[in-house]
Amino acid sequence: MTAVRGRRRIPPVAFEETHAREVAGQPWRRETVLGPVKRAFHEALRRLPVGFGPRLGRALAPVVQHLERRRLFARRLAWTLARLHPRAPLTAAEHTAAVRRWWQGTGAIMAEYAMIERLREAGRLEVVDPHGTLAGLPADAPVVFACVHLGPFELCFESVLNTFGREAVGTWQPEPSPTSNRILHDLRARYGLYVFPPGQRSARHLHKMVVGEGFDAILFVDEVRERQIHLPAFGRPLPERGNASVAIKLALKTGAPVVPIHVLRSGAARYRVHVGAPLDFQREGAPDSAMMAGIAALDRHFEPIVRQNLDQWYMLKEVRLPDFDPAKV
Repeated sequence: MTAVRGRRRIPPVAFEETHAREVAGQPWRRETVLGPVKRAFHEALRRLPVGFGPRLGRALAPVVQHLERRRLFARRLAWTLARLHPRAPLTAAEHTAAVRRWWQGTGAIMAEYAMIERLREAGRLEVVDPHGTLAGLPADAPVVFACVHLGPFELCFESVLNTFGREAVGTWQPEPSPTSNRILHDLRARYGLYVFPPGQRSARHLHKMVVGEGFDAILFVDEVRERQIHLPAFGRPLPERGNASVAIKLALKTGAPVVPIHVLRSGAARYRVHVGAPLDFQREGAPDSAMMAGIAALDRHFEPIVRQNLDQWYMLKEVRLPDFDPAKV
């Protein structure tokens, strides 16, 4: 069965399958006090003007940055930003400003979750599609959308469904906070998104929905795996596992185009969803060679975009380059 565009189908799987599941060895935080406060704060932001939440998050960011300044991840992300920046070496003032922007953007993210559903109607969301990609997408066959965690990245999911008008499923990595996971679950239930947490059962659901039912796939290819970001590779060996390989394998199995998309902040509570041209890579030949050709195409597309926007890349804090020495930062 293939997807029939124009009327929204509900994926034939219980929505409970999208719930976050606690993983052995990775216990969730106990949030006896913080959890209810976080939930009340989110619900309050949902009722306030669209621009208020992101401004508040940015305003609070310097406090958090100061409190976290000595932690290893904070020192590592500052070092990594300087190392990967396309205009390196930065002056001390340029580096300080870029790191400050990263903390401000990260501070805005949770507030932006409360605004996601209202941005399009409020005129705060723009789609940038210079290649006319969206007009050429198949109406009765799947598409694989590949994304990275730039800007308010939840907009990748929401835009594919409610701006592009596609039928899609995907995967997600739950947070260590059960309250945050519940907030995300309720948000996605409201706007109609089915995304599955890691695991073999979820992999079967994804394969069935895309290959068997013709739904589009939405996959973030810069996910954390084994305490590391593997794509963009930044000169390291390309990954042979993870979401990038899943995306390419689904594309090879179904013949689907691989369409890269990402989100950037363009102003105060204003956002652009950037749609790239379908990736061109060698699909013929041995399956492993075709998969690696597709992963290389993802890397070629996203690495310069991520480098140019390091201060909006949420996953910067998870990059562990081989020459990082914590004793020297």
